[in-house]
Amino acid sequence: MTFNNSILLILKQYKSIEFNELLSKISSRYTNSSSAYSALSRALKNLDSLGQVKRKDSRIFITDKGLASIHVEMKEKLVLKLNEAFKKPLVNLEEIVQLLIVLSERASESNDLLQGAKEYAEFTIEDISELQDAITEQQEFIEKMRSLLGVQEERFRELDFNDCLAIVFDKKFVEKASSFVNEKIIVKTNDKDLLEKIPEVWQKDASIIVDKEFSKNIFDILLDNSLSEFTIYLENIKCVASKGMITCYSSHKLLNEFNKK
Repeated sequence: MTFNNSILLILKQYKSIEFNELLSKISSRYTNSSSAYSALSRALKNLDSLGQVKRKDSRIFITDKGLASIHVEMKEKLVLKLNEAFKKPLVNLEEIVQLLIVLSERASESNDLLQGAKEYAEFTIEDISELQDAITEQQEFIEKMRSLLGVQEERFRELDFNDCLAIVFDKKFVEKASSFVNEKIIVKTNDKDLLEKIPEVWQKDASIIVDKEFSKNIFDILLDNSLSEFTIYLENIKCVASKGMITCYSSHKLLNEFNKK
């Protein structure tokens, strides 16, 4: 709810009010009285220009237009949003909690708002209680699934299933990769800037093929262009590089061996 609407709610509750009395009711929102005074003055000027408040002598009143604005705020915004959110409570859980906090805080400040909320709300305290129960049930289900997934994770490790390893593309990676070069290194890339730096003798069709004896040379070029996108094919390991990181794909056991190098 906006600051302007908060002022309108206070005016609606008190019918009319002195400026200083209104100031005392909103001052807790601000770090000092000067900030509160300036904010209230600006808000009242704005509300007056909208025809939602009026002044008579030293007192401030809410107009019919201001009352209509608050009616819309209660019915069509806060409470209406809650009514809609409660139709799918678990999906809208975060929104429901946030809106309930706002509504309870505002309702505790304004009995008029509380009565309006009671009139238009389609949810009850029992709905809130049932939502808590549903959350508990969901937590229990998620915990059960987490446990079962943990068992399957270990099982697939034992089966030496496909795995991946994401690490920084740097000299440490090159040291690991060098020990997994068989006879040749194959690199694939569509990066034209990178291809211009690769000797033509290594470029064959859409691939870069380098003999093992020149592995240091190709790795040095790739390190100098570590932000480029390319794929390195080692012995039974595929390494996809992008923006300084490289993700290796292979069997679980082989990647463990690779990472220990």
